[in-house]
Amino acid sequence: MLGSKWPPFWKIRIDEELEVELPLVDIGDGFYIYSFDMTGESKWNRHAAKALSKKLAAYSFDGFVTVQTKSSGLCQELARDMDCYLELRKSRKPFMQEPKHVTVKSITTHGEQELWVGREKYERFRGKKLCFVDDVVSTGGTVDAALMMAQEIGFEISVIACVLTEGEKRSNYRGIPLVSLGHIPLPGKISDSE
Repeated sequence: MLGSKWPPFWKIRIDEELEVELPLVDIGDGFYIYSFDMTGESKWNRHAAKALSKKLAAYSFDGFVTVQTKSSGLCQELARDMDCYLELRKSRKPFMQEPKHVTVKSITTHGEQELWVGREKYERFRGKKLCFVDDVVSTGGTVDAALMMAQEIGFEISVIACVLTEGEKRSNYRGIPLVSLGHIPLPGKISDSE
């Protein structure tokens, strides 16, 4: 990767007050991304939620849905004034009643993974319009899984909110409005000659 056209860090602005440097990381087999991991980053989540809330004010929805874990803090901040939000888990838990599940493929996870949620969590969201929350929308694999889960359970995703789009700039996904705070490139495979 020496001499790569890709800089070792990519700067993004979460809002007018907060700039973050994302490191260029090999996630396996010479495939590179600019790593944006919001897990445990309270300040990032607070700033991103505040900025996204302003953009989401133009949209109508009843609540939020997200996938565990990287977007959990962000969704918690966005749903601060609500009773609850729907979180899809990455494994089946013994306490789940009548669980639903779908399979997802994401570029940051090797192989396929499953998403699970029990009736005790999803029942109150049936028939509702929800905002799907993600940290980064890249290939759309996670969004597709959430859309499949929406169909399984019986809710609608009426808007998508993410901090960043990656690779392809988007303002919608499969006809659903997509709200983001910024965009980063997707370097992908980097050869020694780049």
